[in-house]
Amino acid sequence: MVEPIRKYQLGLFGHPVAHSQSPKIHTEFAQQFGIQLDYQLIDATAAELPPKFNHWIKTAHGCNITVPHKQNIMPLLDHYTERAHLTQAVNTVYWKKGELWGDNTDGDGLVLDLQKKGVKLEGKHVLVIGAGGAAQGIIPSLITQGVSRISIKNRNFQKAIKLSENFENCYVSDDKENHCYGLIIHATSMGHYGLHPELQTSWFHENTIVYDLSYGKAAKPFLAAAKTLGCNQVYDGLGMLCGQAALAFEIWFGKKPNITLP
Repeated sequence: MVEPIRKYQLGLFGHPVAHSQSPKIHTEFAQQFGIQLDYQLIDATAAELPPKFNHWIKTAHGCNITVPHKQNIMPLLDHYTERAHLTQAVNTVYWKKGELWGDNTDGDGLVLDLQKKGVKLEGKHVLVIGAGGAAQGIIPSLITQGVSRISIKNRNFQKAIKLSENFENCYVSDDKENHCYGLIIHATSMGHYGLHPELQTSWFHENTIVYDLSYGKAAKPFLAAAKTLGCNQVYDGLGMLCGQAALAFEIWFGKKPNITLP
């Protein structure tokens, strides 16, 4: 008797999630190894997350977590990795010896994409706009790549201070700071509402690189604003999405997929 092929249940928790490319990306990864997936999108508000997650995960192989739940998910897990501890955010959940673990592949996924684009991080002064889970998720990986300094700019100044205190060589940028940056990273959710943070001409030099952690329509307002200031090297986060997804897939299945943009 031929045993039925196992179909692995995976998914993405967030709010909103309908726009996500994750099912397409992970299905393509799985096809490289002949793995069958049922990758679901689970929209959940902060109040809905605990009951929905606790019920769904019982029969799942693992899941991804996106905004706004990368920190909300942590109390629902048994353990999390050192990488997740440093970022205080989780984007990948997996089972290990019957217990739920959380990891964060966002920062390393960003680095993978920047390297693929030929961006050298060592020695760069980086501006991160935003101080939430997305920003915290990438800062440790930037530091390990040898950036010279990270400045954080956020509408809530105290939140930026709190984030900067978690890392060495990480500082808060205020309106009086007048620096040129080698890399400017947008890490807020403003683009999902058609908005972007204010940019200053003084931040840019001829080789400044601009990167929005969002992708598609959500990245357009910020990237368009950077272009109006003369920035030619602008990227959305689709490559990062694929990079972090590949690292998550490797956690779940122990196999490293080839990365191709959808």
